[in-house]
Amino acid sequence: MAEGFDALGATLSGQQQYFLKVPGAASAGALSVVSFEAVERLGEPYAVTVQLTHPAELDRADYLGKPASFIMDPGDGSAPRTFAGCIMRFTETQQTRDFHGYEFIVEPLVARLRLTRSTRIYQHQTAPEIIEAILRRHELVGHQFSFRLRRQYPQHAFRFQYQMSDWETIRLLMEQEGLYSYFLPGKFGEMVVFGDDIDHYLYKPELRVPYRETAGLEAGVEAVIGLRTIAKTVPASFLVADYNPDLAWEPLKGEANVARKDKTTYGQPYVFGTHHLDFEGARWEAQLRHEAAMASQVVYEGESNVLELRPARILRMDLALADAPNGQVITEVIHTGARDAAYRNTFKSIPSDRRFRLPLDEAKWPKIQGTLSARITSPSQYQYAYLTQQGYYTVRFDFDFEDWPGGGECVPLRLAKPFAGALQTGFHFPLIDGTEAAIAFRDGNPNKPYIAHVHHNSRQTDLITNQDRWLSRNVIRTQSDNKLEFEDWEGQEHVKLSTEHSGKSQLTLGHMVDGKWKRRGEGFELRTSGWGAIRGGKGLFITADDQPKASGQQLDMAPAQRLLEQALQQSQALAETARAAQALAADCERQQALLNDSLKQLRAAGLLASAPAGIALVSGADLQT
Repeated sequence: MAEGFDALGATLSGQQQYFLKVPGAASAGALSVVSFEAVERLGEPYAVTVQLTHPAELDRADYLGKPASFIMDPGDGSAPRTFAGCIMRFTETQQTRDFHGYEFIVEPLVARLRLTRSTRIYQHQTAPEIIEAILRRHELVGHQFSFRLRRQYPQHAFRFQYQMSDWETIRLLMEQEGLYSYFLPGKFGEMVVFGDDIDHYLYKPELRVPYRETAGLEAGVEAVIGLRTIAKTVPASFLVADYNPDLAWEPLKGEANVARKDKTTYGQPYVFGTHHLDFEGARWEAQLRHEAAMASQVVYEGESNVLELRPARILRMDLALADAPNGQVITEVIHTGARDAAYRNTFKSIPSDRRFRLPLDEAKWPKIQGTLSARITSPSQYQYAYLTQQGYYTVRFDFDFEDWPGGGECVPLRLAKPFAGALQTGFHFPLIDGTEAAIAFRDGNPNKPYIAHVHHNSRQTDLITNQDRWLSRNVIRTQSDNKLEFEDWEGQEHVKLSTEHSGKSQLTLGHMVDGKWKRRGEGFELRTSGWGAIRGGKGLFITADDQPKASGQQLDMAPAQRLLEQALQQSQALAETARAAQALAADCERQQALLNDSLKQLRAAGLLASAPAGIALVSGADLQT
């Protein structure tokens, strides 16, 4: 086939002309193109590598990063091909007495977005809106990009650009959303076009060329001189599923087969974790994956001298193709030419009635291992927790310096807990504004954040440190100093439950200390400066009888019963004496009934107080029984 191009080149090389124009460089007029290679692919910035000579040494500051246009002029009066971008690489390759050799790489303006690695979040935007926001942040204006879209794009609550260049982010969004891009000359310069369907291929003016093997070349005629068809087996359908905690009653799954009549396909891959939020989203994710597979099922690889070939261009030939009766859509072109060689290109294409989708290489999609630091936020620094009806919190990531409204720095995030379950069971200590949180990502997906845990720091110090012997205490403390404390220091073990309300109400079990850690007692203490009540609906037993090592039954009242029986016997003896003296006697039978029917094992709602060494009740005023 190379011989065919040489034959064709014999008629065209005298006319074919290549130019590199650099408007801002005065010396650019003397540049002479030796050879070039221009690579174009759907979904990628093109790259034109140009070998040049110049009679003088060039100052790279006049060229590197400057706007430049590479022009391929067929010299026959037809429209030239122009790549209007900027010089992204400047290399001096040769120095002689007569000239200097250079290699320039010209790429579109959006190629510069590869240089800006960033970490940034986007909220409540569609994929095209995110792409536009990125382009405008780089000062691209309306005539430099265009969206030609058929699909209605969902608004994403949260999308995370994590340690990626801005172009990598755009490329990932295109891959995940079924978009592709290509470049066109515009009225005011080059334009990047984003499309998503076959409607957005380039159909006009119609490009129809002959297919001619080498022996049939006609001088000066554009033709395709070689074509290979590569077909492979692809999956028959796709099944996807994911879990959405906001619609937790069932897994959200969907499947798609966009080529039901094709009998050469096989199998159904299953992909879990595609981050769709409903069944419609599940169907789309399955459809996207099958469309991407079908886009790679039949691929044509060709050679030609057709200058108009470019990504998204519809190519028709006088050669019938069974899989492409309506023509091919170009997906890749590599243009080459030189002073001593005619223009030629190699290209790849697929049937034009198939939607082009970028290959979904999910193994290369970004993952976040571990956690990222953030701060719990609220509007106007709420005194208490600021959370949603579902118990979610907003955070500001520590990497984020954007101007968000308070409490709107991020979509509300779930809080992971040590215990949670059905029937509203769980464990939840509310997080207040400013708390340092560690954000993890379900499945490692940057778009699935949640609050994994929280931290103390130098500003919000830990409860337990090596200072003042806190190292043996286990403490739960809330913002109002409600506290549950467990002391493990040998010989001073205790448990304390306390609140600052009512003059510091507290229950202490075991060793007791004051605020200066001085011993003030042991055993247990329940105290408050407010009202107090001890209430037992089935009865109350107050005793000073010991049960060592917490042994024995709750209502073990044998010592108390013995004292009661002794008292009853004494009462009966006194009653007998009183009756003998014809005095008023105690009602011993009633006392016996009280003991047997109510106080014994608290069979009724009675109150029994017992102390082996005595009981005293005193009052500063009245005492009634």
